Amino acid sequence: MSLIGKAVVPHKTRPMNKNMNKNHYILKTYCDKIFLVGSGNFWYQKTESRNDKTLLYKIYSCVLFFTYGFMTVLEIMAATMGDFPDDEKRDSVTFASSHTLIMIKFISIIKNKELLKTLNRKMMMICEAHEEQTLMDEMYRIVKINVVAYCVAVYGSVTFFVFEGLRKFYDGSHFVTIVTYYPSKDDDTMLASIFRIATTLVLLVMMLSMIISVDTYTMAYLIMYKYKFITLRHYFKRLRENVDELVAAGKARLAAEKLAQGLVEGIKMHNELLSLSKDIHKAFGTVMALQLCQSSGSAVSLLLQIALSDQLTFTMGMKIFFFLAAMYLLLALFLCNAGEITYQASLLSDEIFYCGWHKCNSPVLSTQRNIRDIVLIAILRAQSPLVMKAFKMVELTYATFILVVRSTYSVFALFYAQNK
Repeated sequence: MSLIGKAVVPHKTRPMNKNMNKNHYILKTYCDKIFLVGSGNFWYQKTESRNDKTLLYKIYSCVLFFTYGFMTVLEIMAATMGDFPDDEKRDSVTFASSHTLIMIKFISIIKNKELLKTLNRKMMMICEAHEEQTLMDEMYRIVKINVVAYCVAVYGSVTFFVFEGLRKFYDGSHFVTIVTYYPSKDDDTMLASIFRIATTLVLLVMMLSMIISVDTYTMAYLIMYKYKFITLRHYFKRLRENVDELVAAGKARLAAEKLAQGLVEGIKMHNELLSLSKDIHKAFGTVMALQLCQSSGSAVSLLLQIALSDQLTFTMGMKIFFFLAAMYLLLALFLCNAGEITYQASLLSDEIFYCGWHKCNSPVLSTQRNIRDIVLIAILRAQSPLVMKAFKMVELTYATFILVVRSTYSVFALFYAQNK
């Protein structure tokens, strides 16, 4: 029997309907929210409700990102040329570096909008017919928990920045959260106060755009990609169970045919997943690489603030704590999920080897290739390591996360010893 044509699906696999397809729900929800925060339409299907080509939407998007960029420039000027108290100067350096990297991440994502549209379609279609409801529910729950945890960390930090600004105001100083070149430290006019409040509101909106358009969007993609490999592993496991049942029923030839066809479909899905990794790296590689720099750099700066501050208030300590928590949580989500992708992909070769080929060792193809040849090709393909990298050289794994934490502390200890 020829392998050309549609492969037979193992009998325990049930195609998912629209209500069950969590990948579709997650990606469509993200695209809806990304559109609302002004980053554009990332959905691969054209709809009137998400038309980012209209003049009104273009104005809305340009105003938002011009405001983000203008505030970031003022932060950079404050960090490099401004004359501020020590605590505000340190805040200006932290925000200037962090927001500069955030703006670059925005540009990276928006620049790859067309690629992401294609990725959204591929992410839903690959392995879709073999996804299990329980597995997809688990994936959705993990995505939701991680998103909520990151939002709490980010807005927890913003909240305590606001509280610290209010504390300064009630202590006789001026209210300030974002330190910008204008207004100066001695400017307590009404216009200066309005500007400081406006920058705080811009910060709140900017963090929302960052969370939706960049950080959790990237994180969700890594988690969904990881579960694609888990789905493929389960596919080969179900294929083995199906073959075992047919062999036990005395239908060895039918078992061989189904195994051969199932292997071909599995190899096809695996190749599609490997191809998808290149697109994911192209679309999100810059985001993950910059997060590596942002988390380590900001952590050193924030730890020094804690260590060198003579009057560390509760609100100041909490804003730094939540800032650190957000930075390291996001880095952990990126690196650990990327490492989990490598791990899940490495397990595929074992699932393929134990698919039941030894029970159906007879030629079933018109080309006279036997099942062992197909299994060998599939195993060799699966044994090629799939490793996500930052800057095309730093592996995104669990070990890298531990290395970053250790290196950050080492740099902090060095600077602290010099300034003590």
